[in-house]
Parts: sequence; structure tokens; C-alpha cells
Amino acid sequence: MYVIEHALLNLGKNKGRNILLGIIFFAVIASAVIAMSIFNTTDVIIENARIEFNSMVQIRPQSRQMGGSAGNNTTSTVSVDDLRSFSESEYLSGWQLGAGGGFARGNETIFYLKSPDMLSAFETEMREKGLPDDWRVFRDEAAYNRMLKPIESLKDVSLTFLLIVLIFGASIMILLSVIAIRERKYEIGVLRAMGLKKQKVALCLWVETIAITFVCFVIGIFVGTALANPVSNALWAGDGQISIALDAITTIQILGVTVLLASIAGAVSVSRITKYEPIKILMERN
Repeated sequence: MYVIEHALLNLGKNKGRNILLGIIFFAVIASAVIAMSIFNTTDVIIENARIEFNSMVQIRPQSRQMGGSAGNNTTSTVSVDDLRSFSESEYLSGWQLGAGGGFARGNETIFYLKSPDMLSAFETEMREKGLPDDWRVFRDEAAYNRMLKPIESLKDVSLTFLLIVLIFGASIMILLSVIAIRERKYEIGVLRAMGLKKQKVALCLWVETIAITFVCFVIGIFVGTALANPVSNALWAGDGQISIALDAITTIQILGVTVLLASIAGAVSVSRITKYEPIKILMERN
């Protein structure tokens, strides 16, 4: 209890230094909130889109698929009745009939599979129901890539930004922590001379760092959440906007990373001080 009380009292005694540390912690946390929120949101969007596109199936004449126009070099046709027959399948969750019988360019009939791995079984069923051999069953990979390329780029940018923030932030936090500990060598020497063990001195310093970190964490969460959408929209290269949300998992991840960085910074700085004996620290002061 004494260790915690001493640590909390020290927060008020060293306002200037703690405010400086707090500013750095806040900047790192807010930046991490923005980057990690964008990364996790885009990851979910990509995964959901992958599942959705893998469940969407179209059919088209082979000549159309190779770049020809509809009907060229195609002796077989598929009627609306055929399409309705194909849609009556246990493998489908629904279907959408395109204009002009389903095969006007850019407006094809789409079948929605209950599961992406049902494609082969559904194609076999359509062949049995009369789908000609010169018609191809396919997923529109080109449309998938067009839609997701900007999102994947945004995800990569957010990951790069997050790594830069964490590396740069950790370096600054460690540097400031080391400087702060050097300024408190005499205080640490007195505590050690009073009989306080190295572990308790280290715990006291760690509690101070964690207390500052949690205050900055709360403020950084709110600020980072508010800035996440404007930043993502500024970086977004596609049409429309992406709604960035901070969920519980992202919050826990940010908290874990923040505590880890603060602990590393504290451990590095404390390790330098605890190498000195109390008498040596006090003699240096004199």
C-alpha cells in the first residue's frame, strides 16, 4: 500500500515531467487508436466481402468470357425459364435476374450460394438441368479485385503507420523514462537507504508510469475515435466512405500494447538505476 501511495503522491510532485510524458503517451495512444481502428475495420470489410463474393455465382457464354459479344460463336441459349429452374436449388439462398434475360453486359443474373464451397455441386446440378457446355459458371474475380484494391491499400497504409507509431513512440518513451529516472537518482537512493527493496522501488516507478498511461489511454481513446473516420476518409482511394468503429477487441488490443510499451520503458529505465547501491547514489549527490 505504501508503494502505491508514494507513487501517486509523486505524480503531483513532478508535474512538469509527468505532463511531458503524458503528452508523448497520449500522442502514441491516439495514433494507435486511429491506425488500429482503420486496420481492424478494413480487415473485417475485406473478409466479409470475400465471403460475399465467393458466394456470388454467374453464368456466361464462353465467347463472352473470352471477350466476344453476347451471341457470337454461341449456338446455345439459356432462357428465363432455364434461369428459374437453376434458381430452384437447395444450394442457393437467393438469386437476382438481370435485364434482357439476364445477360446484358454488366447486368448478369447472379446466384447466391448458401456456402462458397457449394459451387461445384451447384454447377453439376445446373448441367443436369440443361446448362450448355459452352456456358461457363464463374465468380466475378475482376469486380472483386476492383472493389477491394482500395480497401487493401488503406489496410496496408494503416498497418505501416501503426508500426511506425509504435516503434517511434516506444523509443521516445524509453528515452524520456531514462532521463526522468536519472533526475530521481537521489530520491531512489533515499528509498533504498530506508530499506526499500529494489523490487518495491521498481514497482513504485512502474505504478507511476501505468497511472499516467491509463489517464492518457482514456483521453486517447476518445480523441482517436473522433479522428479515425476523418483520417480514413482522407486516405480512402475508393468511392464513398468507410465507417470506422472502435470495438471492444480493438480497445483491448490498444490497452495491451500501451501497457506493454509503458512497462518496457519503465523496465529499461529502472534497470539502470537498480544497478547502483544506495550509498553510491547518496555519495554522488554529495
